[in-house]
Amino acid sequence: MRARIKNLLDRIFLPRWIVLIADVVMVAVVFVLTYFLRLNLVNLPADVPQLALQVIASLPFFIGASYFTKSHASILRQTNLADTLRVLHTLFIYTAGLLIIYLAGVWFVPALKIPASVIVMQFFISAVLLTGYRLIVAYLWRNLVRKPKPDTHIMIWGAGSMGQITKSVIEKDDNLHYNLVGFIDDNPQLHRKTIKGLVIYSPEEAFDRIIEKEQVKEIIIGITPDKITPERKSEIVDMCIARGIRVKDVPGANEWLNGNFYASQIHDVNIEDLLGRPPIVLEDQGLTQWIHGAKVMVTGAAGSIGSEIVRQVARLHPGCICMIDQAESPLYDLRNEVTSRHPDLCLHAMVASVNNPRRMRRIFDICVPDVIFHASAYKHVPFMEEFPYEALRTNVKGTKTVADLAVEYGVKKFVMVSTDKAVNPTNVMGASKRICEMYTRSLFNYDHVETRFITTRFGNVLGSNGSVIPLFRRQISHGGPVTVTHKEIIRYFMTIPEACRLVLEAGHMGEGGEIFLFDMGKPVKIWDLAEKMIRLSGFTPYKDIQIVETGLRPGEKLYEELLARREEHLETHHKKILIASIQPYDFQKALQQINDLVEHLDTETDDQLVARMKAIVPEFKSQNSRFEKLDAKAPASEATVTVGADPHLTDRVEAATKGTDAKAPNGHNGDVPDTKMPGRKSPGKAARKKPVTSAVPVSETDAANKAAEQISNNEDPPAEPLQAVDIDSPHF
Repeated sequence: MRARIKNLLDRIFLPRWIVLIADVVMVAVVFVLTYFLRLNLVNLPADVPQLALQVIASLPFFIGASYFTKSHASILRQTNLADTLRVLHTLFIYTAGLLIIYLAGVWFVPALKIPASVIVMQFFISAVLLTGYRLIVAYLWRNLVRKPKPDTHIMIWGAGSMGQITKSVIEKDDNLHYNLVGFIDDNPQLHRKTIKGLVIYSPEEAFDRIIEKEQVKEIIIGITPDKITPERKSEIVDMCIARGIRVKDVPGANEWLNGNFYASQIHDVNIEDLLGRPPIVLEDQGLTQWIHGAKVMVTGAAGSIGSEIVRQVARLHPGCICMIDQAESPLYDLRNEVTSRHPDLCLHAMVASVNNPRRMRRIFDICVPDVIFHASAYKHVPFMEEFPYEALRTNVKGTKTVADLAVEYGVKKFVMVSTDKAVNPTNVMGASKRICEMYTRSLFNYDHVETRFITTRFGNVLGSNGSVIPLFRRQISHGGPVTVTHKEIIRYFMTIPEACRLVLEAGHMGEGGEIFLFDMGKPVKIWDLAEKMIRLSGFTPYKDIQIVETGLRPGEKLYEELLARREEHLETHHKKILIASIQPYDFQKALQQINDLVEHLDTETDDQLVARMKAIVPEFKSQNSRFEKLDAKAPASEATVTVGADPHLTDRVEAATKGTDAKAPNGHNGDVPDTKMPGRKSPGKAARKKPVTSAVPVSETDAANKAAEQISNNEDPPAEPLQAVDIDSPHF
């Protein structure tokens, strides 16, 4: 019944003319009342005609002022400060009209002479009554008619402007069954003070006394992201989780819908906000000067990294951006997004595969880039372990294709996006990226190459499609279980914008041949991450939602590294960005190995292809993979160090590898410490050089050929050879 009455009243609104009549009657009554007060109820009958004349003369001024300010057009149940100010504005105009009547009485009609005290009293009494009855109606509506019985007692963390806005938004939303208990704030100067009727508590007092006393179930962090560090937000969330309190967050000002903040935008805290670090601050001026007016090519432009690189480059006023990707739908969406934000930008969106040399040559003829950001790659570890052919075709052949064309067309800088999985790889994906590093590094040290090849290494990025966080979120929404491959597995995380900013900065500062590393801070235990996400969703781990250990996937490590033991590092102008110092690779050797690998893609089995990879990258040791059998006679893997790693973890690695022979495997020309970066070679001929296609004589037998022959002579029946498939064909 009560709900029906509420619904009925929701559809009923007082017409404007009724509100206007109520205001006019109230003003007329106040006018008469002020005469009673002024004359002390003496001689009133003799003044009745004069009083009536003055009332009749004054009301048109009030009616006109109401129509001018629209004070009668507001909805009484939703009265706010703006409505109150409109009423006061109306009374100011009305009072001015009374002064006009007073002057007319002095000069022309004595009967219209209104006492000055009456005019003053009229203003103040009318202001109190006209605003008062509006506020009373609004209060009764919110607290007696619409406001349901509160189901949840909450507090707001942050008593600043955003916290106050959050309070107002919550109170205005009739669908929220919240009872605001008070504010929590870190500022000691605000403790025990009151704002908007609520007490501001210190975190200690709130958690020690108030939360239990008032049975607070939720806390809303009413602080914009730019006003709180990820570390402090993580501390707040941990405090709440430890006491079984659900935590919610407010959006940043740039996320408000149409410039307005609505209660529906209050959401559970995103785990991504708790894994970040204070952002790395880099100089914009140098990047702007470097990119301004340049022709930029981005491969893998539709991916998480490539798309963000495009967005950041677009803000730096390039001459043109050429976006390349096989995924037509996200590429189309990205083109529309960038075009809408930068309508004057020269933008090309090319649907193409980087491993198609003919197609890429046509694109180079059109774009003729100055800078290339190579982000195109297959990155899913278990999938590439299952399909090594695709990893090699896209990652290795694709990188070689783009790199060779960069040399031929005289591209100034080639920035390759690599991964921490390329260090001591345990999977096909990581090994394929390591081969890419070796080839681009060897190209830079070739005498006749002017293109500056630069590499960046970093770990997992928050928000990418392959991240574990979206998977956990889906599993929690379905009621679990949440699956973790290993209880001790750890990962390093960084945000996509920060990773792409690193790529841009590396391209700017790099002189060629460097591998830039990023200090990714503290590691995150994935099991703990799963528990926290469950609690943030309002559930209890192991009670409401189970966590299941499924075992390491093919090729998966417990932890990742950014540096091999035999790799030294050099510091840069920024303490969080380092450079791996590696002895140059021999170009002719790298070219022969990779050409042999590419030439046999369509004719050899997976085992044979992976054997060739292991010969090229001796430190490639498979784990939890069908390719472990190929490591039976391989030398022991190198020890590793991790930038920003857990010291206890590093100690365990060092203890486990103590006494390892530091001598590099025979024939491997890489990973030898070198504290000096190689200098630039003398430039060769001008741009548009001859393509890099030469190889060393066939008489120089390669280790990869030996390994492939060994696999082909195995007693086990060989797998069916892979058929050549054109992935650029419309029938693929």
